Amino acid sequence: MGQANGSSLPMLPTATNNGKNNGKKPHIAVMHFSGPPTISGVDIIIRDHARLFRLYNYKVDLLVGSGKQFRKDIPVHVFRQISASNPLVSKVRQELEKGIISKRFYQLEKSLYTKIKRYLLSNDIRVAIVHNIMTRHYNLALTSVIVKLMRDLPDVKFIAWIHDTAFFDDPNFHLDKKLTANFPWNLLVTSHKEMTYVCVSEFLKQNLIRALRPVPPEVFMIPNGLDIPKFLGLSPVMRQFYEYIDGLNSDLIGLIPVRAVPRKKIEYGIEIARCMVEKGINFKLILTANIDRKRAENIAYFDKLQKLVAEHHLEKHVFFLEQFFRENVSEKPDARIPMPEAYLMSDFLLLTSSIEGFGLPLLEAGLIRAPIFASDIPPFREVGTTNINYFSLENDPKRVADYILSTMKKLPQAYFYRKVVNQYSLRMIVKKEVLPLLHP
Repeated sequence: MGQANGSSLPMLPTATNNGKNNGKKPHIAVMHFSGPPTISGVDIIIRDHARLFRLYNYKVDLLVGSGKQFRKDIPVHVFRQISASNPLVSKVRQELEKGIISKRFYQLEKSLYTKIKRYLLSNDIRVAIVHNIMTRHYNLALTSVIVKLMRDLPDVKFIAWIHDTAFFDDPNFHLDKKLTANFPWNLLVTSHKEMTYVCVSEFLKQNLIRALRPVPPEVFMIPNGLDIPKFLGLSPVMRQFYEYIDGLNSDLIGLIPVRAVPRKKIEYGIEIARCMVEKGINFKLILTANIDRKRAENIAYFDKLQKLVAEHHLEKHVFFLEQFFRENVSEKPDARIPMPEAYLMSDFLLLTSSIEGFGLPLLEAGLIRAPIFASDIPPFREVGTTNINYFSLENDPKRVADYILSTMKKLPQAYFYRKVVNQYSLRMIVKKEVLPLLHP
C-alpha cells in the first residue's frame, strides 16, 4: 500500500471489469468537504456541475461531509468524517499543525478509506472529481486516502479540481511552509501521475505548477462559470426560446418589444439586422411583434415582416417571440410574455417607431439598465434626453448598424455582459471542456 508512514489500511474487494465500461457514460462522484445547501463558491460550483452532468445524461453523486439532497436524480451521500468541521477531523488538524501524527490520524484515515472505497466500488464509480481535497489542509487524512485510492483503484479516473492552493496563493496564510517537508503535509505539494489536475484560473495554474513536485506534465485551466439562463431567472418557455435562438453563442442580441403595426417601422430594424449579419456578426434580433388580429392591415403587416425575413435569409437571426410563445405555452389564451426576461437575455433595446405617444419600453429598459437605441422622435426625446442613443430613420440602416456597434464597444458593462455570456456560460464550459476529461 505504499506510504512509508506506518499506516495499515484494510483490504477491500477490487473492481473486476479491467477498466471497461461497455461504451456507457461513466458514473461520476463529486467530492468536497461540504455540499449544497452550503453557499460557498465551491459548493455552488459542484451543485451546478452536477446539474449539468445530469443534463448531458451522466449519472452523478455527491460525496460530501455535510449537505442535503437538492434533486431527486442527484444522490447526496454524507460522510461526516469528510467535513472539515467534524470534531475528530478538527482535532487531528490541530495536532498536525503542531507536528503531531497521533493514532487519531490513522484511525480517521482507516475509517475514511474503508467507507469511500466501498462506496466507489458498490456504485461502480468511474470518475471521482475531488474539489480542493488535494491542495487544502482541512482534512489531510482524506487527502492521504485519495492518494491511496488512486493507486488501489486504477479503473477509477481521479480529477483534482483546484480552487485554492495552500501556502502558495494566500500571502497571509498562517502555516509554516516547512511543514510540507513531512507527511502528511507533503501530500499538498506532491503531484501524482494517476491524477488529472484542473485549475479554475491561470493564476492558480501557475501557483500549482510552482507548488507541485514533480511538475505535472499537464494542468488544465477550466474557469468557473454561471448557468446563465438559471441565473437570469428565465422561465421554462423563455429558456426554451433562449436555446432556440442560440443566445449563448450569439455576438449581440437586440430587442424590439412592440406590436406589429406599420408605424413601429419594424422592417427598419430587420434591415439593421441584415446589415449586422453582412458584417459577419452573429446577430440576433428578437421581435415581440404582437398581432392585433381584429385589423386586417396589421395581419398583412406581420406577413410582410415574415416575408422580409425570408427574403434576406434571416431565419436564424430574426425571431418572432410572440409567435414562439403562443406555439409553446399551453396556458390560457391571455397568457403574457414575461417581458423582463426578454430584456435580460438581450444586449440592447431597439426602437424604430416613426410615431409614438409615449414609449413605455424606454422605461422598461431603464429599469433593466439596458443600452437603448431609438429613433429620434419627440416623445422619445421627452422621456430619455441624453440617456438614449438616437438615430434618424432617414439614415441608411448600415449607418445605424455601425452606430450601434461602435457605441456598444464603448460601454464597459455592455461589453462585459456579452463576454460573460460567451466565455463563462457554465453549460458551454461543461460541454466543451469538462465532459472530454471524463473519458479515457
